[in-house]
Amino acid sequence: MPTDPTDLPPPPRTWARWWNRTRYRLYAPVYDALAWPMERGRRRAIEWLDPAPNARILLSGCGTGLDLRYLSPETPITALDAVPAMVRRTEARARTLGLTVDAHVGDAHALPFEEDAFDVVLLHLLLSVLPDPEAVLAEAARVLAPGGRVSIYDKFLPPDTSPSLPRRALNPAARVLVSDFNRRLRPMLAGTDLHLVAHRDAGLWGLYTASVVRLGPGGQGG
Repeated sequence: MPTDPTDLPPPPRTWARWWNRTRYRLYAPVYDALAWPMERGRRRAIEWLDPAPNARILLSGCGTGLDLRYLSPETPITALDAVPAMVRRTEARARTLGLTVDAHVGDAHALPFEEDAFDVVLLHLLLSVLPDPEAVLAEAARVLAPGGRVSIYDKFLPPDTSPSLPRRALNPAARVLVSDFNRRLRPMLAGTDLHLVAHRDAGLWGLYTASVVRLGPGGQGG
């Protein structure tokens, strides 16, 4: 009996990380055009988060810096991406917007920052892309100050639902070319000190959601 491709294990993480950097290096020149349908949700996610103007913000997996246009000019912003071409575009966008951004090439799975370094971490369109989202969340928690928050804007399966047949059929190719359609947020949070405090539809007929999680006790749990 043939193996269901959706039941195959994910590729080795070392290969997956290499492929992720390679594909997004290729996508970098056209990324803004590809991402424009998600911009309304991105703006909503930051508006709902409502970070303080002086909050120390990390854009982990910053891409081309599309989050920057929704942040206050007074905000201390650090940006990081594994793809140098993306970081260069973030720096160029920051100059155009008149923002000061400390931009780095680095891995969201192993952030090059000290503990308690940030008040807010933005994980936008990242957890469905990278091969080890639990490690990304653990690193976000590590660099957050007590009571710090994470904004998560992405596409996840709703709790207590199974992926539809089209979603299952498309996911093997999507996982290689774009992102995983069938990940769930709550299990990712379960092994961390991050707790869900808000979750709502953010656009594209509920496919994308915006969540706020906080470091420390409380919230809706993982």
